[in-house]
Amino acid sequence: MNSLLAKVTAPFIFGVLTLSAASASAEYDTLFIDAAQGDEMTHLRLGIGETPAGEEGEKVTSMFYLSYFNSEDNIKQGSTSQGEGETEILSIGAGGFGYLTNPNENGGAEFDFELSRTKIEGDNIDYKRTGIGFRTQLFVPVVAGLQANIGFNLRPYFLSPDWDDDSKLEFEYQGGLEYAFNWDVAVYAHYRYVALIDSDDKEVKLAEGTVFGLRARF
Repeated sequence: MNSLLAKVTAPFIFGVLTLSAASASAEYDTLFIDAAQGDEMTHLRLGIGETPAGEEGEKVTSMFYLSYFNSEDNIKQGSTSQGEGETEILSIGAGGFGYLTNPNENGGAEFDFELSRTKIEGDNIDYKRTGIGFRTQLFVPVVAGLQANIGFNLRPYFLSPDWDDDSKLEFEYQGGLEYAFNWDVAVYAHYRYVALIDSDDKEVKLAEGTVFGLRARF
């Protein structure tokens, strides 16, 4: 537990100092939190942003955030097991999150750009990469308060200054349901899949499983 806290705390402190210096002249009024936990993975995001005044369901938050992903799972290349491995992804992101007018009918979305650092250590893999990626998720209304969620994250090799020659693309996708108590607080259950495409055009699964989470802005 202490090692996990150290891994999370150090990059978060560095990121907070970096974001504070970069945005000292801005006035932020919103705290954004997204925390998810499953048997195979943990994902935490903490952000600050600005939410212009608007009617309920019309508020969009422009934000910066820090993200930490960790998974210990069986890594597979196709159907062949590569043994147990640990995947860590540290990110600084910027983007927007919110809902469209009349969210019960139109839903909402999140679109972000991320600067991330991926590290994978396992029995038969040692992988590191720094680069830029794109994250998005869509909220599709089912009934009042209940939404379907689909999303993906892409990190292509050509946006990385130190791309690992063993891969061409890192990607994630998710799908699930969430319930919004209001347009600022929601709980969710998502299936998530994290993988990369290696230099032989074969898919390598890094993490897969179900997470339960809370997303909120204050």
